[in-house]
Amino acid sequence: MKNIKIIISIMLLTILSSCSDFLDVTDLDELTSDSVFQSETDMVFALNAIYNYLPEGGVNAGDEFVPYFWTDEAIHRNINSQGRFDSDFNWITVSQPGNDYVLDDFYRYDRIADINFFLEAVPQAEYSTEELRNRHAAEARFIRALIYERMVLAYGDVALITEIIDPEELPSRTPRLEVFNWVISELDEIVDQLPISYPNTDAGRITKGAVLALKARAYLNALGWHSDKAALYKGAEDACAEIINSGIYDLENGISGFAKLFLASGDGSSEVILANIFVPELRTQDMARTVAQKGSWRGPAATYGNNQSRPGYTSDFIEEVQTINGLFPKDDPTYDPSDPWSNRDPRLAVSAVLPGDELPDKGNPENIYVYEPHPDIPPNTDDITRPSNPTGYSFRKYIDYNLVALDKGDADYKIIRYSEVLLMYAEALAGRGANAVALTYLDKVRDRVGMPKYADIGLPTVTRGTTGNQMIDAILLERRYEFAGEGPQRWFDIWRYKLGNQVIGQVYGIPESTTLYGDLVGPKFRPDGDSYNRKWDDKYYLLPIRQDIIDANPNIEQNPGW
Repeated sequence: MKNIKIIISIMLLTILSSCSDFLDVTDLDELTSDSVFQSETDMVFALNAIYNYLPEGGVNAGDEFVPYFWTDEAIHRNINSQGRFDSDFNWITVSQPGNDYVLDDFYRYDRIADINFFLEAVPQAEYSTEELRNRHAAEARFIRALIYERMVLAYGDVALITEIIDPEELPSRTPRLEVFNWVISELDEIVDQLPISYPNTDAGRITKGAVLALKARAYLNALGWHSDKAALYKGAEDACAEIINSGIYDLENGISGFAKLFLASGDGSSEVILANIFVPELRTQDMARTVAQKGSWRGPAATYGNNQSRPGYTSDFIEEVQTINGLFPKDDPTYDPSDPWSNRDPRLAVSAVLPGDELPDKGNPENIYVYEPHPDIPPNTDDITRPSNPTGYSFRKYIDYNLVALDKGDADYKIIRYSEVLLMYAEALAGRGANAVALTYLDKVRDRVGMPKYADIGLPTVTRGTTGNQMIDAILLERRYEFAGEGPQRWFDIWRYKLGNQVIGQVYGIPESTTLYGDLVGPKFRPDGDSYNRKWDDKYYLLPIRQDIIDANPNIEQNPGW
């Protein structure tokens, strides 16, 4: 069904199908751009390699979840691990050579160079049709624009390099606005060179919908620094409207459909607009192992010791997930702290493993392992005071206990879903004052999982992390519920509305009470003890440039405050 899966399989079969061909070795010193980038097949293989530059889900250094640990919703158990995750905002160490894991994933001129090399080869390569030539170029240009869009959000001014340059050249940083305008222009130029959809044999490639969705993201992510907010909202509105009006995409039905999106059975869903493709046995990911509980099943073919349970949700997030009545737990008289997981937004159970949850046991999946992160409640396998999930509230999305091993996940990582388009559309409408229409699209996302519509119960009052616009606050709150433990969306929201000083602070985990899982008023565990307390600084809205880059290029200046 999925293009990348099919093509990777074909590539491997082509290499391995003939023993004699396999032994006909070409000296790598003889390979040049002229000898490699000639045929359509060469270009297909090269483009497929570029698809590896799409964001990859996971909690390891460099993965797409890392910015999520810079928010009020989650932290990584390696709180201050020398720049790998930076849940403690210790980006000073990240900017030093040898500790720049996070910055490596955002300052990606190595990938941009590869794409520029490919694009310069496209015009001279042999193609069966000009349509395919143009489409291949558009796919590569999309991935390059995606990289630049993220760099603009993270760093501000960045060197805009769109062609092969000499290694001795030392480019300066291009103004942020100029790079942003280039991203929008690139997306505008390629949008009609890509199809709305592909046949099954080519499904999974970049579509017109993905271009429009990235364009909407880019417009909204610029709200934190761009002077023309009205134009940004209008641009996002128009891009989302085109996706919605295409009729290509739809939400999965119900909470079961929502849950399916994070398993292989949800690959190819009409809700998926952009995904990074994985292939059973050929291209897999270890996301499930890194988030699953240590005492839970690893899979019959697992060769490792324990699951790792690295990230955890904060109590700030867990306690703000509404009850089924559409109220915050603290405001709902029906909320029971001794039974806190019943009658909550159904997405909580899909997104989180919570104290008391029953899981298949590590030793035998037919047996039950009760997840108890409290250090005074046995079996203590996932005790939060040990190297484990630091808060006691674990991630659940992408865990599939039917895998042969949890480090062999084959579910596609969903980068942009249709629900994000609906919520971006609502946000853009609200930003332009069209609250009545915005409410309709906000409620579509809520209604899918059985949550009461705000049109019926009224908008919530958000007191922590408010933009000053009640409708936009409600939309951002919905984005928290919809995309929890899934990617960087909360990072986007905090950065573009400058919410850091309102929402970032001391992180708390599960209650210290051994009888009330949902105690809202008693003391809570603090990750890394009482000494750990995150403090916000507005300089964080622009990440530091790696020091070794500045040392190598005197034309690159550090961001303010670093």
